[in-house]
Amino acid sequence: MTRFNANNGGTLERKVSVRLDADRFAFLEDYARREGYSVSLIVRHLVCRFVEDRRKYAGVRLP
Repeated sequence: MTRFNANNGGTLERKVSVRLDADRFAFLEDYARREGYSVSLIVRHLVCRFVEDRRKYAGVRLP
């Protein structure tokens, strides 16, 4: 998994809060711990994949 941070993903200047139910968060936290990633990194990765997929497949133009 690519590490999305200020060194390779641009300046990380915006903060977002995400709410998950306890079971999903526990699963995500456990997965992150086992794989050596932070929960934040996994969420950033998934958001970046979503945005890139929309650009590629839906023809959505983003700034």
